[in-house]
This record gives sequence, structure tokens and C-alpha cells, in this order.
Amino acid sequence: MGFNLLSALAGGVQGAAMGANPVAIGAGALAGGFAGNGATTVGGFSNGAQNLINGGYLGATEALNAQQMIFQLQLQGQSQQFDQMASERSELLRETNTLRDVAMQQRKADNQIVKEFIRTIG
Repeated sequence: MGFNLLSALAGGVQGAAMGANPVAIGAGALAGGFAGNGATTVGGFSNGAQNLINGGYLGATEALNAQQMIFQLQLQGQSQQFDQMASERSELLRETNTLRDVAMQQRKADNQIVKEFIRTIG
């Protein structure tokens, strides 16, 4: 087993892509130079790239899920506001109807009093 320069170069590139610091680059170069061959280093880099893509996809999916949850909460808030407004309007209509009924009863009573007054005078 010797030192494979091409594998060391590929390991350094992989270390730069994964860690982006001098220690990761050096460790990747040493590991690639002594232990790896070009095929496994490139395969590892490919796996790392696929993991990066998968992570981005999962992050985007989580962002969409969070956006959907916020939308649902806003929709629920609007629905509750509408229900509250409709309930208040119904209560106002009930009160108006009750006042109208009371006024009608008062008119009937007033008419009865006027009829009695007219009958007693006449």
C-alpha cells in the first residue's frame, strides 16, 4: 500500500466539500491518499452530494409544511371571526324582534285603554 496522489487529491476535495475547513481538507487528503482509491473517494463524494440534495429537499418540504400550517391557522382565525360576527348579528336581530314584539303589545294595550275610555265617555 502506497500513497495514491490522485486519491489524496480527491479526498482533499471531498473534505473541502464536507467540512470546508483546513482540518477536514487535510484529513480527507490523508484518508484518501493512504486508504482510499479513486473509485471509493468519488463514490463517497457522490453519496455526500446526494445527501446534500436530500437534505435540501427535506428542508424545502418542511418549509412548505410550516407555510401550510400557518395558512391553516389563519384560515381558522378567519372562520372563528366570521362565526363570532354571525352570532353577534343573530343576537342583535333577536333583540330587535323582541323590542318590536314589546312595542306591538304596548300598542295593543294602548288601543284597549283608548277603547275603554271612549266607551266610558260615550
